[in-house]
Amino acid sequence: MLRRLRIKIIIVVMGTLLIVFAAVLLVLNFSMCQASMKRTDDFMAHVAENDGFFLQPRSEHSKRQDKNYRDPLGGSEMMRAGRFFYAKLDDDGAIIELNLDMMFDFSKDDAQSYIADALNSGKTKGAVDNFSFLLSQKFYGQILVLVERSIEIGILEELTSTSVWTASIASVILLGLASFLAQWMIAPIRAAFDKQRRFISDASHELKTPLTIIGTNADVLRNEIGENMRLEHIKSQSERMNGLVCDLLAIAKADESTTAIIKNEFLLSNAVLNTVLEFECRAFEEGKNYSYAIAENLSIIGDEGQIKKLVGILVDNAIKHSDVHGGIKVTLSGTAKHPCISVFNTGAGIPDAEKDKIFDRFYRSDESRSRETGGYGLGLAIGKAIADAHNGKIEVTGKYREWIQFTVSL
Repeated sequence: MLRRLRIKIIIVVMGTLLIVFAAVLLVLNFSMCQASMKRTDDFMAHVAENDGFFLQPRSEHSKRQDKNYRDPLGGSEMMRAGRFFYAKLDDDGAIIELNLDMMFDFSKDDAQSYIADALNSGKTKGAVDNFSFLLSQKFYGQILVLVERSIEIGILEELTSTSVWTASIASVILLGLASFLAQWMIAPIRAAFDKQRRFISDASHELKTPLTIIGTNADVLRNEIGENMRLEHIKSQSERMNGLVCDLLAIAKADESTTAIIKNEFLLSNAVLNTVLEFECRAFEEGKNYSYAIAENLSIIGDEGQIKKLVGILVDNAIKHSDVHGGIKVTLSGTAKHPCISVFNTGAGIPDAEKDKIFDRFYRSDESRSRETGGYGLGLAIGKAIADAHNGKIEVTGKYREWIQFTVSL
């Protein structure tokens, strides 16, 4: 239980941090991409506005004198380093002028190919391969400006790659930190849990001796004075208390997780069949319609004694709570890797609202009926602990006042 709690804390902490971290990186990368595209758009608009002749950047002194000045290019560095070309077109789309001064190792044929692709796109602004383009109307026709963005794209890709690596390294560090914090957070819970488990175990061991003495003395008195109603009450209640003590010890051992489980490979089919047969006479005596279907030759790795106890708890529960002449069926199916044990019985069942509670310790859906059958509300809790110790899952389905079925997936 504590291990699952620790894992849940780690998952919650890591999930929250990763979501925040991913959001920050996405916003950072998106804002950088948008800023880059805006600078490119401003540059193309500046070139188109000046009919291909872009303005020289103003001096720092001039900028300081003009408080309303805003450099449309974001600085002269963009102008000097940008690779771009433009073409002036007439109304029919024919090239009037093609300027490739800022494009080294770039032929006219390549330029004409990009111009054709941009015009065929039917857009006034867009991208062709690594070029962004802008088509503006002029008195003589149109001007098409194309700016190469391979350097910017490379920088953005490098930023993305760096972000991914940073996120991966940070995730490993955060995982270690979350694991440490989770361990630290559950330390008080672990201490309290250990104290509770030791108390239950010690108290159960201490109670077994006086209960055994009470039962033995009741037997001796019965032999001396014969049958006596009060002695029978003492005997039955001591046996009932002894059963409770055994259940408490089983709970304490189950809480020790793997330390109480000795796993070996065994034939699950035989284990389930032998356990089912032990209840056959009892079911017959109580007039139950008892049946079973056990798949053959299914083997698993686990604690055979604990699995038998689990099946016995479910079958005993079905016999106790099935209706008069009700039906009970035990089924073992599946494969060796995924075996499934189900115990079905007709009867009152349980309300849907209580299905999540019946595996709680000392919980009883029907208080009066549980007392009549001698239940303490520990059987299903023990069964769930055994299933959990085998990395399995136990589920309950049914229809209230008609039937109920417990399914164990191992």
